Amino acid sequence: MNENISPATIVIKPTRGWASIKFHELWQYRELFYFLAWRDIKVRYKQTVLGVLWAVLNPLTQMLTWAFIFGKVARLSSGDIPYILVTLTGTLIWNYFSEIVNGSGNSVINSANLVSKIYFPRLIIPLSVVLRALLDFGIAFVMAIIIMFYFRITPHLITLTLPLFILLATVIAVGIGLWASAVSVKYRDVAKILPYFIQLCFFLTPVAYLNSVVPPKYQWIYYLNPMAGAIEGFRWALLGTPMAWDKLAVTSFVALCILISGIFYFKRFERTFADVI
Repeated sequence: MNENISPATIVIKPTRGWASIKFHELWQYRELFYFLAWRDIKVRYKQTVLGVLWAVLNPLTQMLTWAFIFGKVARLSSGDIPYILVTLTGTLIWNYFSEIVNGSGNSVINSANLVSKIYFPRLIIPLSVVLRALLDFGIAFVMAIIIMFYFRITPHLITLTLPLFILLATVIAVGIGLWASAVSVKYRDVAKILPYFIQLCFFLTPVAYLNSVVPPKYQWIYYLNPMAGAIEGFRWALLGTPMAWDKLAVTSFVALCILISGIFYFKRFERTFADVI
């Protein structure tokens, strides 16, 4: 054997622009993606008495609470639709959104040992939260369909567009989550502030009321909140409530900007994660 032959050396260098995202690596490390998602699911329901039933009880109690406060006490109008269905649909998609944002915001910090020891595309960490949130959403959605049938509201043709609005909510949540996860590595206060930010956004989003209660002169400003369009579209697909398509275009554009900027910000600072953590 020739002892002068040196072993191969692999040098990993940072790249810039879209090339830095390396979409093919996300696919190559898909098994790690599934492992992280399954780890989060097990941790979430480990040593719980009710298990996955929490995915039903949480939106159910919120739905009843908001229906009482906004429907009975504040007496906001819901047209011909039972107010409980207004809060149900809003709560479902909002909980899905908030779970992704909160989970992504802490995801890199919670995986500090993994980040500091081996190489893999760091985007996998916050993205793996989506699978866990999607599972909870799917369980709660079955409960929602049963309640809709109880009120004699059945799915119709426009219900086929439902995945589009779930995708829109996912884009918004992932974009914000990427921003939060990258910033929280350096500033740990973000993990503490994030729940309060989500709670503030709750009241600025039509989760427990219809968009129609917002005065017309504030509508365009209101729709700069992209989740307003996502929730309105989700309700339209399930309940047939009014839909402002021109304003949905605005919210979709804002959502896309949040996602793209979140990806670039995350990729810009991920090279420092191991050192800072």
